[in-house]
Amino acid sequence: MRKITFFTSCSTLTKLNGLSFLWICLAVLSFFSSNAQPTTAEIYQLPEGVKLETLPLDTVLEKVGIALNRMTGTTDASIKQDLWKLLARAKTTKDPLYIAKVYQCLANWHYTSLSSEKADSIYFYDQKALMLLLQTGDKELISRAYRTVGMDLDELQQYAQAEIHYFKGLEIAEAIGAQKNINSIYAALSAHYSNMKDYDSAFKYNQSAIAAYEKEGNTYPLVRALLNQTNIYIELGEPEKALTTSNRVLKLIQDLPEEVRETETLNAITWRGRAYRSLGKYDEALADFEFSWKGLTVKYGAENTDGWKGDIGSIYFLQGKYAAAIPYFRDYLKHLADKKIYNSDDLKKHYLWLAESYEALNQTDSAYVYLKKGKDIEINILQQDVEALRKELRIKYETEQKDQTIQSQSSQIQQQQQIQWLSYGVGGLLTLLLGGLFFTYRNNNARNVQLQNLNKDLKTTNTKLDQRNEQNELLLKEIHHRVKNNLEIVSSLLELQSAQVEDENTQNIMQANQSRVQSMSIIHQKLYQGENLASIEMRTYFEQLGESLLDTFDASEQVTVECNMPEIELDVDTAVPIGLIVNELLTNSLKYAFPDNEKGIIAIQLNRKSANELYLQVADNGVGKPFALSPKGTGFGTQLVQLLTRQLNGTMQISSNDGMVTTFVFKPFAVY
Repeated sequence: MRKITFFTSCSTLTKLNGLSFLWICLAVLSFFSSNAQPTTAEIYQLPEGVKLETLPLDTVLEKVGIALNRMTGTTDASIKQDLWKLLARAKTTKDPLYIAKVYQCLANWHYTSLSSEKADSIYFYDQKALMLLLQTGDKELISRAYRTVGMDLDELQQYAQAEIHYFKGLEIAEAIGAQKNINSIYAALSAHYSNMKDYDSAFKYNQSAIAAYEKEGNTYPLVRALLNQTNIYIELGEPEKALTTSNRVLKLIQDLPEEVRETETLNAITWRGRAYRSLGKYDEALADFEFSWKGLTVKYGAENTDGWKGDIGSIYFLQGKYAAAIPYFRDYLKHLADKKIYNSDDLKKHYLWLAESYEALNQTDSAYVYLKKGKDIEINILQQDVEALRKELRIKYETEQKDQTIQSQSSQIQQQQQIQWLSYGVGGLLTLLLGGLFFTYRNNNARNVQLQNLNKDLKTTNTKLDQRNEQNELLLKEIHHRVKNNLEIVSSLLELQSAQVEDENTQNIMQANQSRVQSMSIIHQKLYQGENLASIEMRTYFEQLGESLLDTFDASEQVTVECNMPEIELDVDTAVPIGLIVNELLTNSLKYAFPDNEKGIIAIQLNRKSANELYLQVADNGVGKPFALSPKGTGFGTQLVQLLTRQLNGTMQISSNDGMVTTFVFKPFAVY
C-alpha cells in the first residue's frame, strides 16, 4: 500500500500491491470526471474573480494538491504548467521547504497522470524533495520523504536501496514518536517484501499496520491494509482467509466517503474474485471480475479499463475456454505495453497463459511468439555477462566428453577384434566372450555415473557463477548510485554557494558548473536504474537533461526542448562527453538565444550516420547570427566543447542564419 501525504498542502495518493498501474490511476481519478475542458476556477475551486497566482503560497499548494487528486486527463496539461509557475515562485523564497513541496507535487503529477506514468521521473522529483527537506531538519517530514522515495525505488525494482530508505525513515519516526509515520512505513514494508516474495515478512509488517489502524479507527488505510492482506493470504496458499478478509473489506467500505466508495468497492470485489480463483470457484470469480470491469467501464470508458481484462481471461483459461480467453489476454497485454510501470511477474504470467491458450488451439506460431515474450521477461542482463564463462565451461565439458567417447570407441573396437578371434575357438571360449560383454556393460554404467556427476558439478558451478555475478551487478549499481549521490551533493553545494555570491559573473560560472555536474549525475542515475550497466539510452537521457536545465533556468514555459530521434544506446565513455557537449549547447541557448523572454524551440538529434560515424545536431530558432558573433562569458564552455569534440575524433560546424545550429560528426564510437 502506498499513501503519499506531505505537509497539509499536496495530494494524497493510494497504491495497492499487486494491482496494475492503471488501477491506481483510476482510483485517484474518481472525483468529478468531465468531458468538457474545465476552467482554472473550476480546477482549483476558486471564487469568481480570484486568480491562483494572487493567493498565498500555502493556499496555492493546498489547492494544487486537491486538483492533483481530481485529475481526469482533461486537466493534466494545465496543472503541469501551473506547477512550473509555482516552482518558479517557490524558488524566489529560497526556502527549501516550499521548493520541496512543489517537487513532491511534480512527482505526484507524474504518478497520477495517465499521460506520464514514468517511474524515473517520479523518483527524480521525490529525490530532489528529500535532499531539500534534509536541509530543513524537520524530522517528521524527512521520515515521510524517506518512505516516499523508498516506494519509488520499489517501483524501479531497486529493492536493496528501497529497504535502506524505509528503515532510515522508520528509525527517525520511532525516535520522535511519530506513530502515523511508523504505521505507514509498516504498510510500505509489507508491500516491499511482497514484491520480493518474502511473504512471511510481508505478513508480519502488515499485521502491525492493521492493528495500529484498528486501534486508531482509521478506516481508509485499514481498508487498503486489509486488501494487501488478501493478496498475502493468496500468495501464502490460504485462499479461505483471503476470501474472509475481502468480505470484511466490503463491509468496511460502506463507512468511507461517498466519492471513493464506489471505486474501492470495485477494487475489493476484484480481490475477492482472486480469492475465489485460488479456491477453484471459477464461476464466482468470473462474476466478480466482470462486475468490476463493467462498473469501471461505465465510470471511465472502455479504452481506459483494459487493465481489468487479464483476470477475466485467466478464468476462461482455467476453465479450458481458450478461444474466449485469448482476446482478454491480448487487450490486457496491449494495455500494459504502453505503460512505464507494471508488475513483471503478473505480466510474465499472462504472456505464458496466452501462449498456452494458442498452443491448445494448435496455433503454434502465435504460441511461440508469446511464450518467447514471457520467457524474455525472466532473462536478466547479467546472463549475457556470464554467457562467456558458461560457454567456456561447456566447451571444456564437451571436449572432455569427446575424448572419453574416442577412448571408449577405441576400447570397444579392440574388444570386438578380440571377440572375433575368440569366436573361432571352441565352445569353451564363449564364456570369455560373455564376460567381455558384461565388462563392457559395467564400464558403460560407470561412465554414465561419471557423466551424471559432471552434470551436477556443472550445475553447481553455474549456480555459483549466477550468485557471484548477481552480487557483482548489485555492487556495480551501488557504485553508480553512490557516484550519482555524490554528484548531487556537489550540485547542491554549488547551488548553495551560488546563492551566497553577489557577483553575477561568479554566479554564472557556478551555475554552469552545476549544470555540468548534473548532466553527469543523470548518466549515473540512468546506469543504476537501467538493465544494461554498460550503456545509456540517449533519447530519454536528453529529455531528462533538458527538463533539468529548463527547471534550472525557469524556462519551461518559454522554451521547448525536442528530441526527434530514435532510441540509441551508447557506451559510457562516449555518452559522458556527448552529454557534456549537449549540456553546454543547451545552456548557451537558454542564456542567450531567446532574449526578452521570447519563446523558442531547441531541437536535439543524435543518429548513426554510417557504420562508424555518429551525427549530432543541436539547433535553436533564437536570435541567430548576432548571438553567434557575440560570444559571452568566460569562453570556458567553448573550449570544453572543442576539447570533447577532439576527444571523440569529431568535427564541428556552426551555422547562424536562422537561429543557431551546431553540427558534429564523431568517429569511431560504440553503439549498442
